[in-house]
Amino acid sequence: SVNIATPLNYRLGPGDEVIIDIWGASQNTIRQQISPEGTINIQKIGPVNLSGMTVSAANDYLKGALNKIYNGLNNTTDPTSDIRLTLGNIRTIQINVMGEVEVPGTYRLSAFASVFHALYRAGGVNRIGSLRTIQVVRSGMKVADVDVYEYIMKGKLTDDIRLSEGDVILVSPYENLVGISGKVKRPMIYEMKHGESLATLIGYTGGFTGDAYRNTVRL
Repeated sequence: SVNIATPLNYRLGPGDEVIIDIWGASQNTIRQQISPEGTINIQKIGPVNLSGMTVSAANDYLKGALNKIYNGLNNTTDPTSDIRLTLGNIRTIQINVMGEVEVPGTYRLSAFASVFHALYRAGGVNRIGSLRTIQVVRSGMKVADVDVYEYIMKGKLTDDIRLSEGDVILVSPYENLVGISGKVKRPMIYEMKHGESLATLIGYTGGFTGDAYRNTVRL
């Protein structure tokens, strides 16, 4: 679900709908969609550029702009009116998911969508795809290298970045698969990065079972 509160670092862009509520001595509600040029048109003011601003920054900016037509707005000596900007309908963005996924292609997602949302829409990683190195390319430069194991094993979402218009997600083939069996808690096949040790692998399994004989491990 992407029906979540607006993230603090979310930046407005063309296609987003903004709702400006004014209350106090003056009462009004302005509801407009940001144009492809990144502006909304406010009566008696004209075009106001909001593209690239966070909701908080846009709120502060509009207080100054609307103060010209609403007396007392954000006036500390006579706070007779106030303003709040919120998001209405959220724009969609177009992203590309390429490489070793079930259904590679171009997808339209909510602007709140992250790498995991895109992978889900593409049917997930296929049988030879890597879960350890999923690249996000933006304007020709790599901006993230997502390791799904960090989420599966540790619950970390730090690499699951929010996507932007035109992003490309690249899933490369895996490098190494290692099977582990016997007296460990999760015996199965794991994808290992270059340089990871046997101790790392045992950590992925959740460790030894209580009746494991730890003095001998056969490779």
